[in-house]
Amino acid sequence: MTFQVLREFEVEMPTGTITLKEKQRIKLSKDEAVPLIQDGLIQPVERVAYKVYSEILQAYLWIVDTDQDMHSLRSQGITEAIYSADEIKKLEGMERDSLKAIHQIKEVFPESSIEEANRHADR
Repeated sequence: MTFQVLREFEVEMPTGTITLKEKQRIKLSKDEAVPLIQDGLIQPVERVAYKVYSEILQAYLWIVDTDQDMHSLRSQGITEAIYSADEIKKLEGMERDSLKAIHQIKEVFPESSIEEANRHADR
């Protein structure tokens, strides 16, 4: 699969260290790509949808790039909760109970979207 580098970073290769430049395109396997996507270093060039299992939520969910991709999955009969990449970024650093509550809403209201998320509970 082809990915675009979002920001410059170095990788160790058998032949030595190489620097991948911003906007460079690279081909990687899914297993190689997932950690780099999670770290915000690369993004897929093609439209993709990932089905992942969340240990925190104890459930499967889908991650897509855009709302259009979300609607496309729904039209294919996908019933699990679907999150856009933007929504995932908004949820980073949230507490487990808050994530579970949001996930329950996404399951009950499949067309719902996360507009804003507070990372810290009011004290």
